[in-house]
Amino acid sequence: MLICTICLSAQSKKELEKKRAALDKQIKTTTALIEQAKKEQRVTQEQLQLLESQIHAREQLINAMSGELRKVDQRIAEDVELVASLRQDMVKLKEEYARMLQFAYRNRSAYDRMSYLFAANSFQQAYRRSRYLAQIAEQRKRQAALIEETRTTIDERLAGLQVQREEKSKLMGEQQAERQKLNHDRSGQQSALNNLKKEEGRLRDTQKKQESQRRELDAAIRKAIEAELKPKAKPGTKPGTPAKLDITLTPEAKELNADFEKNKGKLPWPVEKGVITSRFGPQPHPVLPGIKIDNNGIDITTEKNATVRALFRGEVSSVIVIPGAGKAVIVSHGIYRTVYSNLRDVSVAKGQRVDTKQAVGTVLTDDNGSVAHVELWKITADGLVKVDPGPWLFR
Repeated sequence: MLICTICLSAQSKKELEKKRAALDKQIKTTTALIEQAKKEQRVTQEQLQLLESQIHAREQLINAMSGELRKVDQRIAEDVELVASLRQDMVKLKEEYARMLQFAYRNRSAYDRMSYLFAANSFQQAYRRSRYLAQIAEQRKRQAALIEETRTTIDERLAGLQVQREEKSKLMGEQQAERQKLNHDRSGQQSALNNLKKEEGRLRDTQKKQESQRRELDAAIRKAIEAELKPKAKPGTKPGTPAKLDITLTPEAKELNADFEKNKGKLPWPVEKGVITSRFGPQPHPVLPGIKIDNNGIDITTEKNATVRALFRGEVSSVIVIPGAGKAVIVSHGIYRTVYSNLRDVSVAKGQRVDTKQAVGTVLTDDNGSVAHVELWKITADGLVKVDPGPWLFR
């Protein structure tokens, strides 16, 4: 039972350490992007969202550290209990060993042993007494070895307790440092928010422009995908009834579609380094009260001139140009389409096959920074459905 508890504790510790390492990496990426924005001496909506992401990651990191501390406390408590139990065992072992030594002392000479054997009532009893003396001698040796083994185990556990207490002290120090950084991040977020509130007019203009660009992109994606598919009207359908989309797939496309679905939660990020600063679906504007942003995909703030990569192998079905908002690439994966927009330039062409992580373009950098926008669409017989790409990406 003790071994199982220790194994489970070690496994849980590794999971917590892995989570902490991932959060550390995310925080470093976010910090670098925030510093990049600061060097350009600009306060933007994206910078505010980066700070929000930083705060969220920092809070998760502190929680992960708290989990590690609880595990350390649990291991310390288990080891303290084990040492106490081993010490009780040691007392009993020594008492038993003392009784053995007393018996050995009384029968220390060969004469005493012989007298003990010859006092037997029969040969059979004498034989049993001889066996008993031999077993007592062997047991005494085992008892001495067991006492030494127990003493060694206690010493090892006490040394382990010291290491764990040092680990706990170090963790508490790191957690305290992260709390101070968290307070600093919150202060920076409030400062950025105050500065942006002074530019409410500009932000409203930017919001209207972005909404218009989102509508244009949405319409262009629909038009491009529907142009690939031949509408199929059922016999007897009334005139004017919207035709169903033909989602018949070739054997190759079926296999690609199945592979794409199997890799949900494992797809690589579209950029090498980045932070999700806007998620899928309706959400409040980070600065403007009463304004909601309806995001058809996810926004990933990344480095300048970052390469945008395909999430999965497939075929480029369309390349779109959105005036004032860069270019977009649509890649087909069976009944799914991944869309990569806000690109400054494109490195693929329509009809070209692409592999997983293959570059499709370079991110566009404007007044709001470098933001890669990714969408996921699913084709059904009843029409096109927008899907949240977040859960499909590797976490």
